[in-house]
Amino acid sequence: MISVIPRERLTEIFDWAVREITSQTVGIALTPGRAAPEEELYTVHIMFDGHFGTSLCFCAERALFIRLAQCMIMEEDVSPQDMEAVAMEYLNILCGHIAARLFPAAKTPVRFSVPAFYPGRYVPEGHVEYIVLTYSDDQKEKAQLIHCVPEKGVYGAAAQNQSEGVD
Repeated sequence: MISVIPRERLTEIFDWAVREITSQTVGIALTPGRAAPEEELYTVHIMFDGHFGTSLCFCAERALFIRLAQCMIMEEDVSPQDMEAVAMEYLNILCGHIAARLFPAAKTPVRFSVPAFYPGRYVPEGHVEYIVLTYSDDQKEKAQLIHCVPEKGVYGAAAQNQSEGVD
């Protein structure tokens, strides 16, 4: 995908999805930020279809994941299981919109795996960060969308020639 779609265009698509869909779906306005999440962190990870070999990780502070869950299920009290389930559904929703935007440029359908939920900040083994978008909300809760690529091969070479990320 990196060789087909320029990094700048990928960044635009990812940023649009995170900001617009989060606002529309749960009413939380995420704005670009500089500070990475640092409180109790969790990550939702999803792989692009095998022929792309890349993945997306949405890493956020627990407070933001709780708030997402509260807004999506419209209940104040959410369990850790609710938080995890909503986080995975949230990434599914984002990826659906990302796939729709990538199709015209990639000229091939974009599919995703089932998301996985991890404690802490997670990047798949053997992958490097290619695009890192950092956000905060009106309550100073922080998140990052991280596009990961294999560290070897075409994708990894491209990623290693980039800076640490895009803020």
